[in-house]
Amino acid sequence: MARFSKEFKESLVFKVLGGSRQSIRAVAREANVGISSLHKWVQDAKISGGILGAATTESVNKRLADWSQAEKFNAVVESLSLKAEEMNHYCRQKGIYSSQLAQWKLDFMSDEVTPSSKQVASELKTLRAQNKQLQRELHRKEKALAEASALLLLKKKADLIWETVEDDVSQ
Repeated sequence: MARFSKEFKESLVFKVLGGSRQSIRAVAREANVGISSLHKWVQDAKISGGILGAATTESVNKRLADWSQAEKFNAVVESLSLKAEEMNHYCRQKGIYSSQLAQWKLDFMSDEVTPSSKQVASELKTLRAQNKQLQRELHRKEKALAEASALLLLKKKADLIWETVEDDVSQ
C-alpha cells in the first residue's frame, strides 16, 4: 500500500475543493491515485477540516470567480513582504495559488484598463437584444421562405391539373 505525504494529499484535495474545482475522477487520474482514496481524503477535509485545516476550509468554499477586485488587491498587498514559505502558508489559508497572486499583481500593474462589470453587463445586454432581434428576423424569413415554396409547389400542381383538363376538353 502506498503512503502519501500530507502535502500531497492537501494539494489533491485543494484541486478538488479549491480554485480549479476539478472532478475527483480527473484529479485521481492525473495524480495516479485511487478514486476511493481521494474521495475519502476529500470527505475527511469537508467533515473535519483535517487535511486542509480549519482556516482553509472557509476560503476553499469561496471560488476564485467570487473574489472582488478589492479582495484580490488586498491579497496582493498582504503577500508582497512574505518569504517563500510564508507565501505558501498564506496561499493555503486563502485557498489560492502563488501563481494566481503573481498574475493578479501583473494585472494591477499593467496599463491596460479592464472594463468594469457594469460596462460588461450593459454590453452583454445589448448583444442579447441584438441576438434576439436577429433570431426573430431569421424565424420570420424562414416562415416566408416556407410559404413561398409551398405556393410554388401548389402552382406547379395546379398547372399540371389544368393542363390535363384542357387536353381532355380539346379532343
